[in-house]
Amino acid sequence: MATALERLQSLVPPPAVEARQWQWDWAGTERRLGYPLPQDYKDLVDVYGRGEFDGYLSLLVGLPNETDSGITLFNRGHMDDLRHFWSGLVERPDGLAEDDVLVVWADTIDADTISWLVRPGKPPEQWPVAVLHSDLEDCEIYPMTCTELLAGLFAGDVVSETLTQQLALALSCKHLDSHVFDSASPSKS
Repeated sequence: MATALERLQSLVPPPAVEARQWQWDWAGTERRLGYPLPQDYKDLVDVYGRGEFDGYLSLLVGLPNETDSGITLFNRGHMDDLRHFWSGLVERPDGLAEDDVLVVWADTIDADTISWLVRPGKPPEQWPVAVLHSDLEDCEIYPMTCTELLAGLFAGDVVSETLTQQLALALSCKHLDSHVFDSASPSKS
């Protein structure tokens, strides 16, 4: 049986090997982020690098050997901002407890975010994925890894009220027959 990453690769071909030759400073990234990263995210980034799916959904990946960009930069103060909004401006989404933490690993051109739902005492591999709509009031929670979610979205097995229609629209607007990953990984000089 294929892994979620192998399934994703069959649905959305990764960039050429040359675009993926970077070494990511996972220890530094985790230290700055304040959380360990699930192994499937590290494997996903090792295969795909920086970039976006269908010109719509971007992986938050820092630059190689630069721990203060990408995922760490995006998440700096992010939960504080959300708690501020949820303290009176908009309703906290159903399913999110007061002490839950969202660590964003991808975002969309519509400002929707895809995060891990970090729950106290749970190891990273058991964190569900949360899709938070840009209105900050609607959140979908999926009991799966980030790679399982992506593979499911691109295969059509996972239907997200927030993402599915927009991914289909992105595909048709680009006049594509199949999903693509556009690498934004820096080239070696």
